[in-house]
Amino acid sequence: MTGEGILVFSEEDCLAFELLTLARQLSSQTGSWTGAIILGDGSSRLAEFTEYGADKIFVVSEVDPRKDGPDVIAEAVSQVASNVSPKIVLIAATKMGREVAAYVAQSLRTGCASECLDIFLRDSQVEVTRLVMGGGFLARQIFENYPAVVTIPPHRFQANPSKGEGSVENVKVTVERKMFKIESRTVEKSGVRLEDAEIVVAVGRGLKRKDDLKLVEEFAKVLGAELGCTRPVSGDLKWLPEDRHIGLSGKRVKPKLYVAVGVSGQIQHVVGMRDSKIVVCINTDPNAPMHREADYSIVGDLYKVLPALINVVKGIKGKV
Repeated sequence: MTGEGILVFSEEDCLAFELLTLARQLSSQTGSWTGAIILGDGSSRLAEFTEYGADKIFVVSEVDPRKDGPDVIAEAVSQVASNVSPKIVLIAATKMGREVAAYVAQSLRTGCASECLDIFLRDSQVEVTRLVMGGGFLARQIFENYPAVVTIPPHRFQANPSKGEGSVENVKVTVERKMFKIESRTVEKSGVRLEDAEIVVAVGRGLKRKDDLKLVEEFAKVLGAELGCTRPVSGDLKWLPEDRHIGLSGKRVKPKLYVAVGVSGQIQHVVGMRDSKIVVCINTDPNAPMHREADYSIVGDLYKVLPALINVVKGIKGKV
């Protein structure tokens, strides 16, 4: 495998730096190069990519992730990967990244392993571990075709500076921007980055009315927490913006404290919060699956429990 590179891409530079740290760990085993793709104007960003370990930086200036869709971005990534022939293509598993990875794998006629927790090099093979069956099982998978396209959940690895060679190549790609007549809808977003929050309060279908969100919001405020939710709350009921959704098809969080309020704990939600350090569950149902995930459980009515907790937290803060 000597001499075969590891290429990384994310539309968010901070996530690309995390992937570069992982790429450096892998490349140290083989003596291979690490590369990163920058879309748009990269002149002011080259030093940081070098600082975080990029030996080669491929700048595609004519594609802009702020304006172009996943299809155009994926075609650009595919063309770069096709030109440089890496052994592994690492892509951050953001909403856009998941779409891009699938397209890239199809374009390169290779496999794609999504939401991988770990990646290993064993002899001449690339091996990954990932959650499957809604997050209930851990699978070990080995690639038979290369490059191996792998998506990594945001913040799975910590970005650490590791000086790379930083050679820069401006890459010209040919992408077709098709003009379609489409219907669009405005998706409400809160702008919050739940994945960066140290405390998260998540609300589920245990809440009876939208107006009752005020109680949960007050609880989150006194805790200094960000507010999240299950898919039914954002997707079906539309009580909260979609970027508040935590789960298999939403945000992945790992705060120091996670409080589940009226959340049943279906596996689709648990996948998004299972890396939380301390989990508290508030639910009237003693058999709710979320209680099994919790470090501390309160079996009770959230409409009685939350006001009591709010008063306790306010009292503690008042003494500090």
